[in-house]
Amino acid sequence: MGMSWKMMVGPAMLMGMKAAKIDYDAPHNLLIIRVLYAVSQLALFGALFVIYQRINQEGDEKSTVKVKVTSATGTSEEKVMTHKDYDMSELMKLVKSFGMGAVMTVGIHVYMAVVPALLLQLVTNPMTLWDNALFSIYILKKDSNKDEKLKRPFPSDSPFAKIEAMKKEMAEAEELERKKREEGDQPVIEDTATATGRERVSRAERRPRIRDESSDSDKE
Repeated sequence: MGMSWKMMVGPAMLMGMKAAKIDYDAPHNLLIIRVLYAVSQLALFGALFVIYQRINQEGDEKSTVKVKVTSATGTSEEKVMTHKDYDMSELMKLVKSFGMGAVMTVGIHVYMAVVPALLLQLVTNPMTLWDNALFSIYILKKDSNKDEKLKRPFPSDSPFAKIEAMKKEMAEAEELERKKREEGDQPVIEDTATATGRERVSRAERRPRIRDESSDSDKE
């Protein structure tokens, strides 16, 4: 799992804005940035509302999926959900994520006078929404049965999920290597039996020869 190029968009933008020497203190520049940010947020949550409506109208209530749900005590258990309920739960997670991001960005801008944060979300938020499985299914109308990334449960892009996936792959590789070693250490029973059989046959072949020699000496 290599580093995605999308992770470099933020640092690249910051370097570009620094190189461009944008005057954030100029009233007209600040107004343009704030208007663009507000429009982008309206478009973002408007798209989420469209997805919400389409889930209600087109959501599959017959097909089911098993998902792991973590309780308040920290224990995880499997839960069976319909595709419609699962999609709605994933949409609520997305809304909370974008909502928390907007609150933090506006708070940083208002109380700390940080302007680049607004410009960053102008680019990163649309990219995040575009890559989301719900956007692909309900807006772009892609078939979830033909794309592994769109099959439920959706693969998570969070760093913690990637770490867990790497741990699982390593555990599976270690288990496979352990089984190979165990198979290599087992004695080959068939070869031993064959060798024993050959040894018995060779001994049996020798006995008549000894008897023949003794009988010849008696005759003399």
